[in-house]
Amino acid sequence: MRLRLLEFLGRVFGAAFFFGFGLFVSFFVGFVFFEQYITGKSVSVPDVRNMTLLEALNQSARLGLRLEVESIVQDASSPSLVVLQQNPPPGVRVKKNSQLRVVVNGGALSGTLSELSSVQGQVILPDIRNKSLEEAQSILEAQGLRVGRVVEVRHETLPRGYVISQNPPPQARLSPGGLVHLLVSAGKVNATEEVQVPDVVGLRLEEAQEVLAQSGLSVEALEEVLSKERPGGIVVGQNPEAGERVSKGSGVRLQVTKGGEERQRETEKQKALNLRFVLPSSQNPITVQVVVQDALGERVVYEREHRGEELVEVSTSTQGQGKVIIFLNGYYYWEKKLE
Repeated sequence: MRLRLLEFLGRVFGAAFFFGFGLFVSFFVGFVFFEQYITGKSVSVPDVRNMTLLEALNQSARLGLRLEVESIVQDASSPSLVVLQQNPPPGVRVKKNSQLRVVVNGGALSGTLSELSSVQGQVILPDIRNKSLEEAQSILEAQGLRVGRVVEVRHETLPRGYVISQNPPPQARLSPGGLVHLLVSAGKVNATEEVQVPDVVGLRLEEAQEVLAQSGLSVEALEEVLSKERPGGIVVGQNPEAGERVSKGSGVRLQVTKGGEERQRETEKQKALNLRFVLPSSQNPITVQVVVQDALGERVVYEREHRGEELVEVSTSTQGQGKVIIFLNGYYYWEKKLE
């Protein structure tokens, strides 16, 4: 009888042990899967404070977060276009595709962000990208804002006259009557379209440039030649010659007479501009556009695609006072005054 009792108790304790062990294993496995589910669908918010706006955008995109500029403030003690505050704070776990709101320092950028303030009665700038220039102007005027500087650049996808980017960016706060600067598509050059080269021999260089531009051509190179019979700045040769058919957008090489003291004084007015800068880190290609505004007008002197962290070198010439502006992927990045 005693032996049977012990055997019965042993079976009871054994069943209880295996039941408890099974319950523990089920709980542990469930906890592991739950933790993987939670961490797999969420990310830890990075610390983007003191990063540039472009660096913060790249960091957020890599983690699957959507960066939103909540406001732009003026802080002379911090660099321009640097993130000052963020919400949520660093280290908080949030779901992927969540918004990361930041406050960006507008600094002392003249003519671009100087009209922004933090007082009441401001206007939230709408998103006018991918809209025609006429529609964008109507939207801005309806909000009590004005179109500022308009720069045209070639674009592979947007048709001519459509807004590529805006400065300040969407959701920025502006005072009524504030200026919004636009980068507008000049359309895509159709390489298959051919035009006839006009005859520009005998014209002044400025007139020749205008005639070529009307035909969709440009001056590719200039060669100065001495001439005792003609004053300086007169076209005496061209290649391709007049009447030849070339692709629209091609360049024409010109021979121009070299003047005396007048030509030398004009050349001395021009200054060489050499820019060297390293691009921010980015997994995606970055399109660099350099715009010069000086006595010769406003023009795009450089437009090329680069990789992140690549060194960019730009050499051109300027005349008189003005400024040079750099755009990255259509967004304002940096500018410098020309004395």
